Amino acid sequence: MSSKINVTDIVLGHIATLADPAGKRSLMDYVTFFAFPGVVAALGCYAGYNLNKDVSSMLVNFGAIFTALLLSVLVLVYDQESKLKDMSGLKAVDPLYNAKKDLLKQLYYNICFSIVSSILLVGLCFVHSILYKVVSVFEFSGGVVKIDYARYVLTPLVIFVTANLMLTIIMIVKRMHAMLTIQ
Repeated sequence: MSSKINVTDIVLGHIATLADPAGKRSLMDYVTFFAFPGVVAALGCYAGYNLNKDVSSMLVNFGAIFTALLLSVLVLVYDQESKLKDMSGLKAVDPLYNAKKDLLKQLYYNICFSIVSSILLVGLCFVHSILYKVVSVFEFSGGVVKIDYARYVLTPLVIFVTANLMLTIIMIVKRMHAMLTIQ
């Protein structure tokens, strides 16, 4: 993959933020951000749920709107980081300097991850709309297997990404609140 579109560092940086304030990995964060969306996606798959065109269209709008909003928040984080760097001489005076710096770094990764997730959500909805009625049939000596990619592959992925994105946005809002209310 081209280094210009490789988002591995963003994903790994976001995952690294799933830790307690001391930097220790938090099992509960992994359950919240990965296992819970996985269970919701699996339940949707088990129930045979398939996105319809209206839900898919709504999710595309959700992804597009949040991409734009998150880019604006990213500018705010950059501005706050610049102000913090300008105050680096006052590091000894401000006991929260390092905490603020860490929080801004975590926010950066969380916001970038959410933007990538929003773009992925839009792409998955696009592919889902193309494969909405496509069913692959595989015949073998024991019988026939039909795979509905839209229902059993793409819909669970869309559900997982949507649930993860919503939880991540809640985390961003909470961290932005903490950043803007720290005195």
